[in-house]
Amino acid sequence: MTGRGPYDVLVVSSYKPLPARLLASGLIGRVSVITEPEFADFYGPDARVTTVGGVDDLTAVRDAALPVFADGRVDAVLTPAEAGIAASGLLRSHYGVQGIGYETANACSNKYVMKRALAAAGVPVTAFRPVHRLADVPAAAAVLGWPVVVKPTFGGGTFNVVELRSPGAFAGFAAGPRSAGLRGLRTSLLVESLVEMEAEYHCDAVVYEGEALFAAVSRYHGPVLRSLGGLLGSYPLPDAHPDRAAALALLDDVLAAVGLRSGVAHVEMFRTASGLLVGEIACRPPGGGVVEGLALQYGVDLWQAFLETSLGLPPTLRPRHAGHIVANTMLPARPGRITAITPAETLEALPGVLRATMTRRVGDIVDADLYSTSHTGVVLFAADDEREIPVRLRELAQLYELAVTPAPEPGDGAEAAPGSSTVAVPGTTSRTGRDTPVGSPR
Repeated sequence: MTGRGPYDVLVVSSYKPLPARLLASGLIGRVSVITEPEFADFYGPDARVTTVGGVDDLTAVRDAALPVFADGRVDAVLTPAEAGIAASGLLRSHYGVQGIGYETANACSNKYVMKRALAAAGVPVTAFRPVHRLADVPAAAAVLGWPVVVKPTFGGGTFNVVELRSPGAFAGFAAGPRSAGLRGLRTSLLVESLVEMEAEYHCDAVVYEGEALFAAVSRYHGPVLRSLGGLLGSYPLPDAHPDRAAALALLDDVLAAVGLRSGVAHVEMFRTASGLLVGEIACRPPGGGVVEGLALQYGVDLWQAFLETSLGLPPTLRPRHAGHIVANTMLPARPGRITAITPAETLEALPGVLRATMTRRVGDIVDADLYSTSHTGVVLFAADDEREIPVRLRELAQLYELAVTPAPEPGDGAEAAPGSSTVAVPGTTSRTGRDTPVGSPR
């Protein structure tokens, strides 16, 4: 594709729309959307919106796209979140649109296909086995050895990801309400050996024509799966950090294994006693405050690079270094109606805070289903070195307050008294006196 547009695009997504600033970009002309009914209002009146029962239904998305292609050209298919990545790859392959085709898109979203491709290429990963029913987990775990992590083959945000340490733990989980999500899935499951980790990282890269033109390696504040309900976030590793070079070398192997030649990659890695292992790869920008934090740290906008590479254009990259570490931190949410929350200006008064952006306010209702990226706001702060980051996190945890009251069921006018949340800082003792455990992969 040549020139700088405007280009006509088809967006395939559910709960996460393409950022408004990209939709308003001079690169984009006509916008068509395939989404699910409850998210149809995410797009303005100028977008042509078609709904399907689920954007993970490949046949439904393919058929819904036919009138869009019949009505005019489609220069690119854009998918900003995990749901819809495989379907968007199918559309590109089926309708002959440039960009990431089905094989690569599937390898970047189907966790079993992903792990199989990585293992076949010699990339170090945890031991794994696919199963097609929750009842088959014990047999797979017996082969791998307990404890294990069970997750959907398609999914993100640690949703429906569970850690099971023994046959007895599985029996209790399977018989209880917490297993309803996994039991009701329309997809297979992946069972992985649980490996105790010393640190969890993510590597975010801009790839163009087979070369990673930009890559940053960041460390999570704590293991993601065990940090839910606390301060979740990350910070870029200093250039001299001993794990940075090893992670960048692994990145090249991962990109080659899944066949990702142009796009934005988000790769999860973790360090164990025996070295680095690769968890997962996604071919889209990361969530939470990572994109904003990396823009402040390096001057690179991953969403702009995502748009440009999706259009077949060379990404606009002008990297620089901030001179300090920019950490991103999501403020935890709790289900229910928010009755009180610390305002942004109070958080911005903390030492080192660069920016606080609240995404929730008093009166908002937080859904019961929480993900690793569920938050009430994002705080970006600067630190001179890594040793300062736990100090800043403790200060933030002590200042942040969130009070909620259970949201009433339809027709129920009664509400319980509000409850106040506490915030755990990974690797430290929270205000409840409980230690945040360490050592579980996503």
